[in-house]
Amino acid sequence: MIGGTGVTRALPCLVLLLAVPLTSCASVDCNFHSQCERKHYCDDGLCRQDCQLDYDCAADQICNAIGRCESAADAGLPMDGGVRDAPGGPEDTGPPPRDAGPPPTDTGPPPTDTGPPPRDTGPPPTDSGPMGSGRYLDRCTTAADCSSALCVDDVGGTRMCTRRCTDHVDCAHEHVCASGVCVSDDTGQPCSVSSPETCSLGLCLGPSGGSGACTRPCRNAADCPAGHACTDAGGGAFVCVDIEKPCAGPANCLSGACLSVQGCTATCRTRADCPELFAGLAAYTCAVAYGSSGPICVPPTDIVGNQAAGELCRYEAGTGFVLCRSGACDDGAPLGPTCTQTCTAEGGCGAGLGCSPVVDGAAIVLACVRAGGRSLGAVCGSGRECDSGLCDMPSGRCTRLCHDGLCPTGWRCEPIAGYGISLCRP
Repeated sequence: MIGGTGVTRALPCLVLLLAVPLTSCASVDCNFHSQCERKHYCDDGLCRQDCQLDYDCAADQICNAIGRCESAADAGLPMDGGVRDAPGGPEDTGPPPRDAGPPPTDTGPPPTDTGPPPRDTGPPPTDSGPMGSGRYLDRCTTAADCSSALCVDDVGGTRMCTRRCTDHVDCAHEHVCASGVCVSDDTGQPCSVSSPETCSLGLCLGPSGGSGACTRPCRNAADCPAGHACTDAGGGAFVCVDIEKPCAGPANCLSGACLSVQGCTATCRTRADCPELFAGLAAYTCAVAYGSSGPICVPPTDIVGNQAAGELCRYEAGTGFVLCRSGACDDGAPLGPTCTQTCTAEGGCGAGLGCSPVVDGAAIVLACVRAGGRSLGAVCGSGRECDSGLCDMPSGRCTRLCHDGLCPTGWRCEPIAGYGISLCRP
């Protein structure tokens, strides 16, 4: 149910991925490769990606400009690493070198014997074995399991093969680029400000010497999980901070800004720094309000509560308006009506929540749902057991949204007809 201005829309629980394929028509995202983002190609109306870097492909292949693996020979690259002849045969490099004169004179007999050959230092080092075959997102135990020789900690106590990166966009949507490799994005997880190194990016937002939450840099709120704002952390650094939570005063908010009745807020430059809300609800504004000295994220007037996403919904006496800060309640949540928030595959949701499709009236939308701690590929009976909030019911395995085109080895990124999403499926 969406509450606020009297608009009510049921959000019943969606049963994901039935064994019988769904029959509604798939959405068309593209007609041409140029309509897809960098390193993606258009295939059957959807933007896809097979690779990002050359080492995502087989040894004799490269990753081309539209994110497909192709033979290095087909790409016009020499297989031996040398310089190819120009079309039409070898180039004429000019006349032969000039005669440099007579040969050098004899400098005398060869040098005398300098002694016995060096001692045998023992057998050559043993072969450490072939490099592992694990690709990005595959589970691993040690670096030897991965083709990249990089095995890092992941959610649920597991480890995964990862890849090198220079920017967050080089990684899967739920990962960040930290110290040159892709690791799990822990934005929103609790941390101690005195020990920021426990966070993936070494960034812990909170009062000096106190407890806080791991965070990440942002350009605007679209880089952050649902319900988070992109706010100035000082020194020109902008980071993600959860503002859709209740507060009794500034000390209850990591941003240091509290609106009391409506919960936490944060400073902003434009509305793009503030969270998005479900369609049908008025948007946040970025304005000087409630006595603030500068612009802050101001919830719309039809938001009357301050409950955080993931909490069981409460309703205002007399009006029945939902008291969720996001203005939205998932009435079909398995454990009872739960506050939710709109999300995207790229931004995801806060700690303990997964971004999953739910039914909103006649539409299917991505919303934050309670999630578990099981990692990609783990056995599951429902989405709430998985860190992603998604369980592939035919296979009984935790899965992920693969709008970035990335899936473990042996899995395929499959569009789910009528849902506007793609999921990894074994």
